[in-house]
Amino acid sequence: MKKTGLTILLALMVTGVSAQKDPVAVKVLTEFGNRATSAPSVKIDFEITAYDAQEDDETTMEGTAVIRGDSYRVTLPDNIIMADDKAVWNFMPDVNEVTVTEPDPADESFLSRPSLLFTMYREGYKIRLLEQSPRDWTIDLYPEDLNMNLVRIRMIIGKQNHDLISAEYRTKDGITLTLTALKYDLSFSPPAGYFTFNRADHQGVEVIDMR
Repeated sequence: MKKTGLTILLALMVTGVSAQKDPVAVKVLTEFGNRATSAPSVKIDFEITAYDAQEDDETTMEGTAVIRGDSYRVTLPDNIIMADDKAVWNFMPDVNEVTVTEPDPADESFLSRPSLLFTMYREGYKIRLLEQSPRDWTIDLYPEDLNMNLVRIRMIIGKQNHDLISAEYRTKDGITLTLTALKYDLSFSPPAGYFTFNRADHQGVEVIDMR
């Protein structure tokens, strides 16, 4: 599986209708979500592992995501994705090329609205507390919409600060995507212009504007 496939696999989050919810798990996820949404931003240094059961193929890469509301910046080995409420920029430094698209308000995928990581538990999922240890809670979320390709999301939340430890997405077509938080920071204050692409900073960049 190519690295570009990993980027696509991040787009797995959708919403649905009201669901059965374990009260303990909901309380944990509510605290997790409230801390994230009230912070200046959420900065996650992560490792992504994608396993394709049909191909018996596994790919791993590292990156960084900074999320503030619906604005975000995701830095991957081959590209940087930036977005605000006006545009999405996918910049590939190796070829000095940026593709510009419009945000799709109907698209609730991770790459379009990564802040849903902190709020998706509110509707559309059955929520179960799978287990807990002295260190963390393991919580499973099952989509109510059985037509979805997504089968399950498994989140592990740390007990000390309600920080994200990992999130695993499993699909019907045999793909398992595991995002492990190597560092979870709620204190980072993004500088001005952090979530937009400044053409002046990249001399000779080729702009492919698809808006």
